[in-house]
Amino acid sequence: MRVRHAICFVSTFFLINSLYARNLPEEFANCPSLEACVHLLDTVAPSHNDGSDRDAAAAYKVLHRFGDAAKHELLKKAVSKNPGWRNLAGAVLAEWKEWSPSDVPELRAALRKDPGGWVARPLAEIATAEAIKALVEDLPKASQNQTDFALTSLGPKAVPYLFPLLGEERGGEGAARVIGQMSGVVEIYAPQWAAMAVDPKEDRIARIKALAGIAALGPAAKPYCGELRKFLNDPELRHQVHSALLAVRDSGTALEVARSCKPNAVPLDSLAIDSLRCLEELASYGADGHDAGAEVIPFLKSVNGAERAYAITTLGSIGYEPAIPEIEKALTDQDWRVAYAATRSLGWMGAKESVPALQKTASEHWLPEVQSEALLAIQGIRSPTGKLWRFPKFAIFEENVERFDPSYRELNPKVRGCPGSYWNWRGISFGFHEEKEFLRREGGELLGTNYGEFGGELKWRPKHGKIATVHRENVLAIESDGKEAIVLFGLAHMTLDYGYAARVSRDANGYWQVDEIARLLGEQSGLAVVGNGLFAAKSQGRVIVFSAEKGILGLASCQK
Repeated sequence: MRVRHAICFVSTFFLINSLYARNLPEEFANCPSLEACVHLLDTVAPSHNDGSDRDAAAAYKVLHRFGDAAKHELLKKAVSKNPGWRNLAGAVLAEWKEWSPSDVPELRAALRKDPGGWVARPLAEIATAEAIKALVEDLPKASQNQTDFALTSLGPKAVPYLFPLLGEERGGEGAARVIGQMSGVVEIYAPQWAAMAVDPKEDRIARIKALAGIAALGPAAKPYCGELRKFLNDPELRHQVHSALLAVRDSGTALEVARSCKPNAVPLDSLAIDSLRCLEELASYGADGHDAGAEVIPFLKSVNGAERAYAITTLGSIGYEPAIPEIEKALTDQDWRVAYAATRSLGWMGAKESVPALQKTASEHWLPEVQSEALLAIQGIRSPTGKLWRFPKFAIFEENVERFDPSYRELNPKVRGCPGSYWNWRGISFGFHEEKEFLRREGGELLGTNYGEFGGELKWRPKHGKIATVHRENVLAIESDGKEAIVLFGLAHMTLDYGYAARVSRDANGYWQVDEIARLLGEQSGLAVVGNGLFAAKSQGRVIVFSAEKGILGLASCQK
């Protein structure tokens, strides 16, 4: 669309010029003295702190030959009035390797000037008590930045300095966050903190901090928390004990979590974020959440496909067998996410009675990845364990985890598109052309906009009267089936990647209706009219053929 292309061009223009402005001068590589080098950096140091370290490695290689003199000059710049210089100096210092405890005061001063900045890394390398205290002192001001990274890298060594902050209004959240990201902490501190929390002889404040520490460690600390339930009625500790039991996913809290989850997403909401967060938490209980399964059943009737998929994944994760018949029915759901979740969950629960339905899915579903998952589920059910194996943890970015919200990119990231320009559907050859950004109709026209991560919308511009918003979502293409508009909506940004085709119509009273007819694999790159009421959308290297009446019919083949 013209608007989208214009934005991309302008953004690219400024990005290129920004990078050019930040490039180090050519003569910097051979600057004869430290004074000359710093003067050249003065010409490119930004006036604001953008958090970037683009020039740091290159600058370090040049300045490092001047030794401690350069290091201390950078430390001076790190406390200067120019925030851009402070960031640049800190980024270069983060590359430095020669540090001693005597440098801590200057680094501490620099960190105070730039909370959460790059100089946190050298403090972690020094790792003396004073260096760690400087990092902990900065923690209340920082959030998910270099101070977090530095303390996390120190691991168990930093925990004694973080422990006093736990449970405190100032710094407690940051300390818990950092501890939760550390490796090697659970085995050392979970037993200690669990014992401290249940010991009446311990100081109450210390017990509260221990409970906060357990909560920070999360489910990994669960094996050490068997005695905590006894203190749920302790008037001085019950709130903290309850929070700790929730964090470690104690089975006694599963029903509480389940009852807080309610299906409330509208049909076209591609994320259903409230349900995602709530049901993913319940799913993380595994078998300990089994008795809460009945609370999830209402989600299976949700008008939103994402909610149905989340619920099925949750029911499979907690092993709620009474839901198997309903989950089996979901194998034929028009939304591929729901069908995929159903195959996976039936495999996890070892649903032998569902093997015939899984076999049908494996041979007839339009998406090969759903077919493959159905075959894996059957193999798992017929294996000695009687179940499809799964990773014990749900996550997105980590390795050796299960994806709670299945992304097509994760299911098959290697699918390639067609090298040619034409595709074939049951003898019909077709190609893709430039997407339309509007569609004329009687009395006006439908207009689409796409601003990427900043959103977009479909509007109705009548010949007479005010422009009205029909649907708030990025519009990727518009076509007509002769009667109504067929519109592609979607977004691809960072971890988000979704798309769907919808029929846009207007009733006798003039109200607009937007009805999903095909849930696609991600943001689309084209819409084609195949003929006879058939359409095709390019999506993640596949071409999906659909109609307004029957939904998705299958995948077109590449015409070579």
